[in-house]
Amino acid sequence: MSLQSGVQPEAPVRLGILGCSGIVPRAVLEPAAHVSAIEIAAAANRTYDKARQMADQYGIPTVYDSLDELLADEQLDAVYIGLSNRLHAPWIRRALAAGKHVLVEKPLCLDPAELDSLEEAARRYGVHLTEGIMIAHHPWQQALRSCIQSSQYGALQRIQTRITIPARDDHAGNYRSQPEQGGGCFWDLGCYWLQFLQAVTGMEQAQFDGQSEFDGPNGCDWTFEAQARLQSGVVAEALFSFEQPYASRHILHFEHATLTINDFFRCNLGFYRIKFKVALLQKGKETGEVHQHVFDPVNYYVNQLRFFSDVVRGHQSNLPFAESAERIRLLSGIHTAARHRIMMPEL
Repeated sequence: MSLQSGVQPEAPVRLGILGCSGIVPRAVLEPAAHVSAIEIAAAANRTYDKARQMADQYGIPTVYDSLDELLADEQLDAVYIGLSNRLHAPWIRRALAAGKHVLVEKPLCLDPAELDSLEEAARRYGVHLTEGIMIAHHPWQQALRSCIQSSQYGALQRIQTRITIPARDDHAGNYRSQPEQGGGCFWDLGCYWLQFLQAVTGMEQAQFDGQSEFDGPNGCDWTFEAQARLQSGVVAEALFSFEQPYASRHILHFEHATLTINDFFRCNLGFYRIKFKVALLQKGKETGEVHQHVFDPVNYYVNQLRFFSDVVRGHQSNLPFAESAERIRLLSGIHTAARHRIMMPEL
């Protein structure tokens, strides 16, 4: 930039890491190397040694002895919360009260009763609260919504989703195997299905149902089936599992085509392409003509950090809190209804 212009470069968002869980390197530390608008400035964990080790590995300049000490750092603009799910809500409130913008790993919270207080805290302290749901940050969702709205392949009739990620060691010692900490596959993976429906079809007046045997560790749902009947009449079906082979796939059945998005999670591991495969139909049968739409390589987490930095700097509107709240209420409601059905099978 020319010194004669008199325009100073915009300072990066100074981000503190609140909780050094296993997702932090992939979700924040490695992507931050590609986002000049983010500076990882500090870290803290409930155990100091873990924060120190992560800081040494990734070059984080400051490590605090406690989470509260990090929040007291007036040089930090924002925090990323990667703590256990049950700790999200209380530490979101503390961070907001400290005047920090917050990017929190999904889910925003576990109890829908917490939602109003979180929204009010963000409003009261004049800072942004963003739920980190990485698949929202890719153009394929808007492209698919446009495809549906244009009726390019006729009316959408049915959606099938499969998100299955086999558990390593049955997630022993991990929140995913602890019911009180949001364990089970539906709380862990169902948010991605709900966000997809919000973005692509909308969920106004949709009716939901869910089933599971709850036969995983500690009574967690290790496989979960969910259904939504949308206002348009479209039926969306989803399978989630910690015990079936890996898959992350949406199949959309239109009048005149079947559109498949395979391995849509891949972009959380690096810069990869997402493909739409479209098999054309005539009178309900495949014609043999297949089209592909290939998106440029993208990393979800890099896009998410860029989005968050733009929100903090005032260059971009935040994701609607109402959408995060809707997902939390549905996750809780569908999951509770499925468990109640197991406890009272005559219903």
